[in-house]
Amino acid sequence: MALDESEESDEIVIINEIKVAIDPMIKENVEGLTLDISGDGQGLSLLGDTGNCC
Repeated sequence: MALDESEESDEIVIINEIKVAIDPMIKENVEGLTLDISGDGQGLSLLGDTGNCC
């Protein structure tokens, strides 16, 4: 996971009014995951079964 500019090959989707760029090589690995902000607002986490991803 990175907070930077999207690559030309990324798939751009809008999730809860937020533009998200997804690398096609890991798209199937991140389906069903939830992006969550920490309780103190200082970080992001992926929630769910990440398996071999990320």
